Amino acid sequence: MDTNIIIAEIKKYIENNILAAGMQVDAATDLKQAGIDSFSTVEIILFIERKFGVSIPDEKLVPENFKTLQSLAAIVQELMPRA
Repeated sequence: MDTNIIIAEIKKYIENNILAAGMQVDAATDLKQAGIDSFSTVEIILFIERKFGVSIPDEKLVPENFKTLQSLAAIVQELMPRA
């Protein structure tokens, strides 16, 4: 799956379900600075696992993997089965 599609799906989820109305993020936005806390991170993980059919292993649950939409998309791509 294309990285841009993954980023767009996660971006839409975060903007519609987590951030305050009107707030936006882009692929390189520092999510912590945008207001994403540990509770929100858990919601994002659950969304990613449901949406993309992957399971994020404990060793991938490190802050640098949740820093930006780009880093999240990289993890999703890494975990998705190859066609």
